[in-house]
Amino acid sequence: MVKIPDCDRCLLYTHQIYFVCAVHPEGVETEKCPDFRPDLEAIEDKELWSPVGYSWYGNELIPDRLCRYTQEEQEKILDTHPFFTGVCPDCQHIFSPAPHHIWQCPECGWWESD
Repeated sequence: MVKIPDCDRCLLYTHQIYFVCAVHPEGVETEKCPDFRPDLEAIEDKELWSPVGYSWYGNELIPDRLCRYTQEEQEKILDTHPFFTGVCPDCQHIFSPAPHHIWQCPECGWWESD
């Protein structure tokens, strides 16, 4: 029996161990089946598998962005950055609640851009 990858998504696939499909009980010898009929339910229910380090974005498989900070560095940023705390990490100046693209403290000069 020769089952090709399209068999799992075909309306004619029997899901049996004894024969592949109703039209080609022993499978096909080519890479494409001339009688392939897409099974829309099988396609919708099928989970999109992706290799480690990649994710699906729409119908495209793209590499994951690697995080440039370690977990400890991320925790420090969450604990100290004015975006999360609202205060300067050096002098404790309170920033205005307006969104900032460049974080610069008017009191001590501390700054960081996003």
